Amino acid sequence: MQTLNRREFLRAAMLAGCGWPFARYLHAARPPSSCVVVGAGLSGLAAAHHLAKRGWKVTVLEARDRPGGRVSSYRFKQAPELVCEMGGEWIGKDQHHILDLCTEMNVTLEPHAFRLWLLLSGQLKSPGWQFSEPARTGWKKFAAAYKHYGPQEFRRLDNYDWYAWLRKIGFTEDDLRIREIIDSTDIGESMRDASALVEAESYAGSDYMNPDDTDEMDYHVKGGNSRLVDAVIARLPAGTVRLNSPVTGIFERSGMVTMATAQGKFTADACIFAAPSSVIPSIHFDPPLPPAKLEAAEQLEYGRIMKTQVLCSKRFWPAENFALMSDETSHEYFHTTQGQAGPMGILCSYAIGDKADVLAAEDEAGRREQMVRDLLAISPDAANAVVTTHSKAWQNDPWVHGAYAVYHPGQWLTLRPLLQRPHGKVLFAGEHLSEDSQGFMDGAVGTGVAAAKALLG
Repeated sequence: MQTLNRREFLRAAMLAGCGWPFARYLHAARPPSSCVVVGAGLSGLAAAHHLAKRGWKVTVLEARDRPGGRVSSYRFKQAPELVCEMGGEWIGKDQHHILDLCTEMNVTLEPHAFRLWLLLSGQLKSPGWQFSEPARTGWKKFAAAYKHYGPQEFRRLDNYDWYAWLRKIGFTEDDLRIREIIDSTDIGESMRDASALVEAESYAGSDYMNPDDTDEMDYHVKGGNSRLVDAVIARLPAGTVRLNSPVTGIFERSGMVTMATAQGKFTADACIFAAPSSVIPSIHFDPPLPPAKLEAAEQLEYGRIMKTQVLCSKRFWPAENFALMSDETSHEYFHTTQGQAGPMGILCSYAIGDKADVLAAEDEAGRREQMVRDLLAISPDAANAVVTTHSKAWQNDPWVHGAYAVYHPGQWLTLRPLLQRPHGKVLFAGEHLSEDSQGFMDGAVGTGVAAAKALLG
């Protein structure tokens, strides 16, 4: 019997629940030619660009006072020649959606991959450390078996959390402790909170047991990822993007969709909702959303992630491609100005879950003190090298309530199909709906383009 991979299985389940094709419904009355996009992050901008270059009239409504959503580059006034990212960081070598967009926009990429040092219980280990033999053997057997999984195995896996599954296949307590630090930085919460199916799909094809595997963290945009945002907006007709325009209501009447904002109403043939699902419950839909879809939006949580950029007067860390996984205040530190001219440099502190909340409760002076204490394990020079810090706690952001979606056990095969499903003439996009790049900028771009293609028919 031919096996279904997870994407084929999920796609079949989604199509079965979506009823008749959206494009047929949209084009039933007359050829559409206008669309309002909710959200000027990469998903919404990619959708708008795809439609605009095909002659559609597009309006993009953004709640913030800036475009880009969770993409936000930053420069310290003390070192304006250096750029760092407060939001989306990496572009993977196999992430063709965003790579294609960068090529189209003539945006230059530069290497942004790292080698991992490890700090556990005050002991610093340089690259070259390994996981246990039982873990390597267990993973090899699971990765081979996963290639032949079918619907029953997928459902079973989705009901496990990732920590419990790795323990089941042979990871030791020491292995799990390290994987908790590493994998939680991908997940956005603890491994114990993540669907094993989502993580297996992410890692099964990678060199998971190699600590130096980049796992689609290979590049970023030279000069800052916000340059990609700016490049897309520059290709759109002037006035397409309207800032400070949070949507409060979405109404469908007589085959047209109207978005209500404090600045006025905007009507079009269709809508692409490319904002995070976490804001859906705050918007009035008429006709109302199906209860199951609304409940799915209420249940899907976004990871608590805090990024603190640490500006240093000199680069006291051991290598340009330095990254440190740690059981200290932050889960990870990495040299985010790799390849940018010194002598000053920036280390990014990356904290998730409860640690992110603890750091967010501190003021900048308190965070700086904790960062210095952590970094002293690397070099005593850290005591005098830290100049200042700048932080962003995404869980406290009112327009997303977290960094990116976290599917808990049992949710990938239940919530995501509901959130993906169109509502009348409203389509949905965003990283939380991506089949292959969930949590990445690539997932945002891919789902935005897919929504635009669905409108084009």
